[in-house]
Amino acid sequence: MTARTRAALMGAAMGVSLCAGAAVAADERYQAPREIAQIEDARLPEVSGIVASRKHAGLFYVHNDSGNTPEVFLLDRRGKVRGVVRLIGAPNIDWEDVALAPHGENAWDVCVADIGDNRRRRADVVVYRFPEPEFDAAGGAIRVRPTAFRLRYPDGAHNAEALVVDPRSGDGYIITKEETQPARVYRFAAPWRADAAVTLEHVGELKFPPAPPLMTMVTAADISPDGRRLATRSYGFGWEWMLPAPGDVRGLLRSEALLPQRLDLAGELQGEALAYTADGEALVTISEQLPTALSEVRRTKTP
Repeated sequence: MTARTRAALMGAAMGVSLCAGAAVAADERYQAPREIAQIEDARLPEVSGIVASRKHAGLFYVHNDSGNTPEVFLLDRRGKVRGVVRLIGAPNIDWEDVALAPHGENAWDVCVADIGDNRRRRADVVVYRFPEPEFDAAGGAIRVRPTAFRLRYPDGAHNAEALVVDPRSGDGYIITKEETQPARVYRFAAPWRADAAVTLEHVGELKFPPAPPLMTMVTAADISPDGRRLATRSYGFGWEWMLPAPGDVRGLLRSEALLPQRLDLAGELQGEALAYTADGEALVTISEQLPTALSEVRRTKTP
């Protein structure tokens, strides 16, 4: 997102969120948002993606937005960097999200989505994938050469800031960021192909309750570890859908009745990162600025 666009959205969000809040009730299955840490590390000026590690309990992978170093950071719940992964041959053109993909039995790969395209000029976008690494106790940097998966839209370039991966099938989904129309969802099936650019499959649009466009502009997304819930965020709210069956994103998109519940997130006017915790009992968020808060909304009961 350009600085001018971001400034305009920040100015509009204050008033719009208040109006939208009266129209769409918040989900009572979640508690109010709370800050769990302050992030002040100068290496994290524009966090635009977060996902919970499965290998390192209680830790998260995060990365910065476009133009920053091609690095993924391991972050703890105190807001401290515990490790750094430097990606070789993977320039940060416009990294916008990060997800985990299943890899064999009880193993996971980190997937960094270089899918941002504000001017809608890119012929291909890229997802960089590498196995969850080991880190030394000192938290030093390690170097990884990820596998690059090049993806192409069937209907021209799109801007997107959200990648989710079905934790069971390994299918990937890119959700576009739209200002005046519904968010479009594109699928690339597992096993992913790295030998040539893969044409994405358009599988539908996300359906929201009536709300101002600013509140439905998707800036991040995640699927719960059990595959039963899909969450997205905007610059004002979060939204959560119950999937018809674990991992059934297609079924959700086909349904006219399955609408999301609104989630009250921390007041992050530059918020572009959201992830479920590894146990699926909370959602964590971060904003693109320093200092910034690591915040969470925790579930109160099981639906």
